[in-house]
Amino acid sequence: MNTLVLASQEQEAEVSLKFYNRAYLHLQDPAELKAWLPQADLVIDLLLHEQPERLAQYNQQGKGEKLTVFFNANNLNLTEFASAHTPLNFHLAGLIGQPLLNREVLEVVPLREDSQRAIDKAFVFLASLYQLVVNKK
Repeated sequence: MNTLVLASQEQEAEVSLKFYNRAYLHLQDPAELKAWLPQADLVIDLLLHEQPERLAQYNQQGKGEKLTVFFNANNLNLTEFASAHTPLNFHLAGLIGQPLLNREVLEVVPLREDSQRAIDKAFVFLASLYQLVVNKK
């Protein structure tokens, strides 16, 4: 599974601790995404909450239903967050809780109910546990 991580240096350190046994490409500059996104199956975009316009890029340049994007959804309502860019042709799911990644079971909020299979596949690849939760905001 081709995986991209879009994150600051500090966030990437947390990602590497959580998913130490998985290969991924770390991007710090969103401009680099254009070159790598067409091949990506999974994106962990920890900067997306600050730049929601990137949802349009995932829609246009991503693999559609074959792309799953996780992002920091703390203090966000996913439906409102994505509303300006819907319908999305990829699977979008928020990660919530503190700490975001440094815990045994991650909390995941899917935007759409039909994303559960894609989320399952991603977490099997990441060799990590998760639980689906309802968007509380």
